Amino acid sequence: MRPPGLVKGFDTMHPALLFAAFFFFAVAYNLLGPLATNIMASTGLSLTDSGTLVSSQQLGAIISMILSLLVMKRFRQSTVARIGYSAMAIALGAIAVSSGSILLFIFYMVIGFGSFLIDSGSNAALASDYYEKRSLYVPLLHFCYSAGAIATGYLILPFKGPSWRWAYGVVGIVLAVIVVLSLLSQRARDNKKQANRLEQGSQAIEEVQVGPISALLKDKAFILYTLVIMFYMGSQIVCSAWIPVYVETELAQPAAITATSLTVFWIGTAISRLIIGPVMNKGGKPFLLSIIGMLLAGLSLAGATMTTNIVWVLVFVALCGFFAGSTIPMYIVVTSTWFPQNTAFISLSYIVAGTVGRMIFPWLVTEIASVTNLGYALLVSSLMLFISTILIFMVQRISRDRISF
Repeated sequence: MRPPGLVKGFDTMHPALLFAAFFFFAVAYNLLGPLATNIMASTGLSLTDSGTLVSSQQLGAIISMILSLLVMKRFRQSTVARIGYSAMAIALGAIAVSSGSILLFIFYMVIGFGSFLIDSGSNAALASDYYEKRSLYVPLLHFCYSAGAIATGYLILPFKGPSWRWAYGVVGIVLAVIVVLSLLSQRARDNKKQANRLEQGSQAIEEVQVGPISALLKDKAFILYTLVIMFYMGSQIVCSAWIPVYVETELAQPAAITATSLTVFWIGTAISRLIIGPVMNKGGKPFLLSIIGMLLAGLSLAGATMTTNIVWVLVFVALCGFFAGSTIPMYIVVTSTWFPQNTAFISLSYIVAGTVGRMIFPWLVTEIASVTNLGYALLVSSLMLFISTILIFMVQRISRDRISF
């Protein structure tokens, strides 16, 4: 007998394509950092303008959020992700063939629009369509993001200089190809196979997009944990966007070292996300790991700004990425354990919080840098990680009687 609500020809995006697409999503999202000096040189943008460019990207994400509440709930999450990738591919291609700074701001808004759909759709698709494997797939998805970000610094090297726009164009073409492949390889599953796969998780999956959210909105632990995501995502975009600029402009390092400064941050993050699943499966306590990790990440970021020795700068940047790197997958796994019928809303919450953080803090860093210097602004931004440490400690105290994994 067919489980209630399931339809014949259940289509979803293959996890391998989700992972591959997320890899290049990371590349697209992190192009600004290593190309910022070239973009500013060719368009006349100032450092503060570049911070506004990042904020305009988040404005596009906010527009996408509003639209998703009105329209996107009618689509499967894998379809939402495809729409996001299509929008991003179009914007990246448009940047490659356009000129001027005003259009750049517009297309970055479109990138932000697509980014929200990609992030929310991909996370919710894995947490719902592959519910029984979410503790493996969600960290692996974010590992793929880290891997893409690692590759970005070196993939853009042929485009450093006047040809920087074509870095955007090439990534746009790759994303477009992946979207086409995902459409061609949709797997229509018969109801018997689907019923067997969802025997234990079908009810949670069926309700994932319509579960009551009032309990989450009234839950102090959930709210505080979501605030952690806001500060962490703010810190993450500050590191990925402005550390390469800091290394190139204030430490006067060549292009290869500038690329390495971005790469080591994401190598640390990738290792963290790769090992967190096995660590938790062997009894690791999510909140204890997060408290220690956030504290050490803040100290590492502060340390990176207190030395001009490039080797130590790179070491501290890598440690910052490592110690805080597993924040997002742990948030999704823990909160979906608390509220298994609300994985879509959990994905939405983490992205909303992250969007706010990415909108406010990069701009704030450039404002501080405009009256001091970028190194001091990065030092101040380490406060975001210390605040997160306190918030996670509060979440641990409030939720001490709950199962967290």
